[in-house]
Amino acid sequence: MSKSSEWMKAPLVATVVLAIAVLAAAAAHAEDFAIPLELPQFNFVGAGVGAYPDYFGSEDSNTGIAPMARLSLGGARFARLFANEIRVNLLDHPNWQLGPVGLWRFGRKDVANPVVDKVHQIDNSLSLGLSGGYVWRDPGEIRRTASVGGWAMGDVSGVDNGWTAGLNAYATQPVAKMVTLAGGGAFTYGSSNYMDEYFGVTPSDSLASGLPVYTPGSGVRDVRGWAVAVLHLSLQWHLGAGVMYSRLVGDAADSPLVADEGSRDQWVYGAGALFAW
Repeated sequence: MSKSSEWMKAPLVATVVLAIAVLAAAAAHAEDFAIPLELPQFNFVGAGVGAYPDYFGSEDSNTGIAPMARLSLGGARFARLFANEIRVNLLDHPNWQLGPVGLWRFGRKDVANPVVDKVHQIDNSLSLGLSGGYVWRDPGEIRRTASVGGWAMGDVSGVDNGWTAGLNAYATQPVAKMVTLAGGGAFTYGSSNYMDEYFGVTPSDSLASGLPVYTPGSGVRDVRGWAVAVLHLSLQWHLGAGVMYSRLVGDAADSPLVADEGSRDQWVYGAGALFAW
């Protein structure tokens, strides 16, 4: 390993972590906007702040702060927290990962849109499932990586009794000794129960809000892409800023909550800081 790569070993943590951190505020309210990324064998704590949609499909926005942390479990195994999501990797393998994932979904209550606010409220819920993927690293430059992965999880709290699944891919590329760029894309598929709870309009909702009755089916919920720039201040301290664009598609995009009162285009902006050791 080159001297430059050795110096940047810890900063690689920031590259992939801050890709989450700068978007973590969105995950804290707007479900699974955060892209699941692989991390090397390090411990860290940090926080992100950002702007995100008021509800999934809203044209209004909010701001928020979200924590993150990672604990090495030995070898390549780890547990990590990003805002409202916990992932555990149980495989001690340099490339392959597999383990449980939990997502605390924040509900839809007291939204800014007065029409959508009359539609049924959604309680907070817990989804559990499995995630995995494959990570490639350039042996000559540890900051240069690429990965593909997937996840599937289902509601275990009785709120929507549905499930979601998705795939993602990302890459990281150093452009200077103190700067690394990262980018990727993903999509999420939702079951009919999940889609109906979050994008449906019941007859009672229609009477209260004036929106037409709407019953979505299962299908791809959204496709999204993101880009992040990371500044490595030292081996321990790192800063990042990024943007994510999500496009609602299919039955989610056709929902009156989105098409009439919201927007198919969902934007997330944020910045984050991280301390690694």
